[in-house]
Amino acid sequence: MSIHAMTWAFSLQQLDPHKKIVLLSLADNANDEGYCWPSMDTIAKKSSMSKSTARRHIKSLETLGLLTKQNRVKINGATGTNYFLLHVGAKPKEPEPDKESLTPETKQNEGCQIEPPTTIGVPPSDTPITEGVSKLCKGEGVRAVTPKPSIESPITTTTTCAREDNDPALEIFNRGEPPPKKNPVAKPMTDDWEPDWPLLEAKLLRAGIPKQFASEQRDEFVLYWVGEGKQHPSWEAKFFNHLRHQYRRYQAQQTRENQLQHALNEKNNTRVNIINHEKHTMEVSYAQRTAVTSENDSFRQRLEDTDW
Repeated sequence: MSIHAMTWAFSLQQLDPHKKIVLLSLADNANDEGYCWPSMDTIAKKSSMSKSTARRHIKSLETLGLLTKQNRVKINGATGTNYFLLHVGAKPKEPEPDKESLTPETKQNEGCQIEPPTTIGVPPSDTPITEGVSKLCKGEGVRAVTPKPSIESPITTTTTCAREDNDPALEIFNRGEPPPKKNPVAKPMTDDWEPDWPLLEAKLLRAGIPKQFASEQRDEFVLYWVGEGKQHPSWEAKFFNHLRHQYRRYQAQQTRENQLQHALNEKNNTRVNIINHEKHTMEVSYAQRTAVTSENDSFRQRLEDTDW
C-alpha cells in the first residue's frame, strides 16, 4: 500500500465516486512508484462491485489519463493479471463535449478538416484552394483559416503528453516487465529510532495487531539491534515483521495458558464433585447405621419389658 498514491486518489474531488473507489482499490495495492498488479476479483471485492463494472471504470480512468493498463502474458502463453501504472499526481483530462450540447454554429462547423500547410517542393492540389485557407467546411460560407507558411520559419508540429515517451519507467511498463526494484541504503539502528506510526498503524490494523502491543515491543527491538550493531535498509519493515512474529507467539502463549487454566478448573471441579459424593455417601451410611441402631434398641426394650 502506498500512502502517497492513496493521498493522491483522495485529492481528486471532482472524480466520480465509483471511479474513485476503484482508483483507491488500485492505490491500496500499489507501491511508491505507482505499480500494482491485483486481480479483477480483488479489485471487485474491495470496490464492492461486479468485475464487469470494475473493468468499465478502469477503462474510464485510463481515458481520463489517471492510469495505464498493460496486459500480462505468462511464459506458457496464458493470460495473467494486468499491470497497472498509476499516474500519481496527474489530474483528470477534460471530458470531450457532448454532441447533443453543441450550439448550432458548432454543429455546422463540426467535421472541418484543416489541411496541412504546403511546403516548398510539394506540387499543389488539383482543387483550387486560396492560399492560407482550407477547404469549405460543413455549412455554407464557413472557412477554416490557417496561417500562411513562412520560408524562414517553417511550421513544425509537436505533441506533448502527460508522460514523455522517453520515460524509462513507462517503457518498462509498456514492455510488460515487472517494475524495477530500488536498492535502499542500509542504515544502523539508533537509540532514538521511531517508526512511522501513521503508516504502521494502518498495517497493524490490517494484521489485527493492537497498537499497545507494538509500543511495548519497540524498546526491546531497538535495544537488541543497537547492541547487535548491524545495518538494515528498512527498519520499519523489519520491525513490522518482528511484530507479526512476536504477536503470533503471544497468541499461542495465551492459548496455552487458557487451556491450562481450563484444565485446572476441570480438575478442581472433578475433585470437588468426588469429595461431595464421598461426603454424601458417608452421611447416608451414618443415617442408615443410626436407623439400624435405633431399631435394635427398640427391639431390645420390647424384649426386656416384663409387663406383659
